[in-house]
Amino acid sequence: MKRISIVLVIITFVSCSKDDMESFEDIRMEEQEHEEEEEPPLEGLNALFNNCLISDKHDNITRKQPIEITAYDPSKHRIKTNYKKLKQLLIEGTDGESWFITQGSEASTIVEITKVDIESGWISIGETYLGKLNATVGARLEFFNPFVNYEIINKAPLFNPYPKNVVEGDFNYIQAGGLMEKSDGSYVLLTPVIFGTHTKRSIYFATSTDLEKWNFHNKKLLGTETIPFAKPKGNVFSSGNPLKLENGTFLVLLGVEQPNGNYTSAYMVIDENLNIVQSPKEIMIDSWNGLDQNGFPLSIIKFDGRYRIMLHRRHPNFIDREIHEIIIDDLFNALDHGKSIVSSTMIHKGVNSTGYLRGKADDVAYIIYDSELYIFIAGEEVSSGYLTSRNRQYGLAHWSGGTWVHDKRSPILVNPVQLYNKYPVYDWAWDHLGTFLSPIVKDDHLYMFTAFGTDNPDYYITGIKVPFL
Repeated sequence: MKRISIVLVIITFVSCSKDDMESFEDIRMEEQEHEEEEEPPLEGLNALFNNCLISDKHDNITRKQPIEITAYDPSKHRIKTNYKKLKQLLIEGTDGESWFITQGSEASTIVEITKVDIESGWISIGETYLGKLNATVGARLEFFNPFVNYEIINKAPLFNPYPKNVVEGDFNYIQAGGLMEKSDGSYVLLTPVIFGTHTKRSIYFATSTDLEKWNFHNKKLLGTETIPFAKPKGNVFSSGNPLKLENGTFLVLLGVEQPNGNYTSAYMVIDENLNIVQSPKEIMIDSWNGLDQNGFPLSIIKFDGRYRIMLHRRHPNFIDREIHEIIIDDLFNALDHGKSIVSSTMIHKGVNSTGYLRGKADDVAYIIYDSELYIFIAGEEVSSGYLTSRNRQYGLAHWSGGTWVHDKRSPILVNPVQLYNKYPVYDWAWDHLGTFLSPIVKDDHLYMFTAFGTDNPDYYITGIKVPFL
C-alpha cells in the first residue's frame, strides 16, 4: 500500500528593513510515494491533540483521496467507505462524545455514528440531526468530532450570569484579549467589549483564581478617548497574552482604529493591578504605523533571548490578508524607534494559501511548551464544500530548523458545527470560533480562551480545556 506524505515548507527571504523588501514563496506541497509505514509518535505540544477531522493529510480540505461511500445496507442502516484507518473512529471525545458523518457546506447534513466494525468495515449510523444523508455509492463525506481535542469549560460561556451591558451601555459581544498570571497565582483576562457592528470597542477585564470560574468586572480599562492618535469613539483592543517585563509590569499589544478607519499597531504597559504605567504609544516599526497602512499586532513573546511579534496586515479583499513575524533584539528600541530589527518575514498570504488557511488568516497566538516555541494560527476560509466554510479554525505550527512547520493534521481546533442538535448544551456555540486566542499551560492542561457564537450575539467568550494525554 502507498500513501501520500506531505511536507509543508515555507521559504522566505529574511529582510532587516521594510516589509516591502520581502520576498515570499507560498507554502508548498512536496509529495512523495513510499511504502506505508507506522507514523512516528507525536512529540511536544502536538502530542496533546488527536485529529478532530479525519484527513488523508493533504490539506484537510482538498483531498487527494476523498472519503467516499463504497456500500450501503439500508436494512441495517450502515455504510462502508474507502477510508481504511477505522480505529480513528473509536477515539471518543473528552466527555464520551461520538463521531459524526457530515456532508455539505458547513455540515448541512449531520448523522451520528453508533458503531464501527473494524474487521468488516461496516459503519453503523444512528439518528440524523440535520439534513439527509446521501448514501449513494460514490457520495463523499467527512468524519467529524471536535471534542477529541478539547472540552468547553463548564459547557457554557465563561461568565454566569452573562453580562448584557457595561458602564458605556449595551454591547454586542465580548472577546478575549490576552491572559496574565499575577504574582499571587491568580489570573486576569483582558476582555475587549464590542459595541454595535464594530463601531466602538473598549477594553474591560475578568479575574479568576483557577482558570475555570471567572468574574467579569464592569470597569473600563482603556478606550479610544484617551489615545491621541485614535478615532474618537472608535475601536481599541488588546491582542496576544501580555508580555511580562523584567520589572514585573506587562506590555500589552493594541490594535487602534485611526480617524480614517485604518488600524495601526500600538502598545501600553500596565502593572498586575491594571494600573496604566505607560500610556498607549504607536509602534514605530517601518510599515506598521501611520494613516496609510492598515494592520495591527497579534502576539508577542520572548524566546531564545529575542523578542518576536506577529502582526496582521488588512486588505479590503476578503482573502488578501497577511501575517508577518518580526524578530527584535532590543524591544523598546524597536517599538519606539524602529531599530534593533533582526528580521521581518511574511509567514502567510491568504490569496496564495491552501488548506484551512485558504482565506482570511487573522489570528496567531505564541506559546512555549517544554522549552519549544509554537503558534496557533487561525484561518477563515473562502467558500467551499468543507465542514466549516467561512468559519475560523485553528491549526498548530512548531518553530523548527529556522522555519514554521505546520502540523499536517491541521485544523486541530474547530467549532462544534450544528452539533447542538445532538448536544443541546452547546446551542450557543455552533457557528463561529474565534477572536484572539489566549493560551496557557497549567495543571496538566492547556487552557485557551477565545469565543464561540451563533451570530446572535456574534460571540460568547469561552474557555477551552485540552487535557494532557
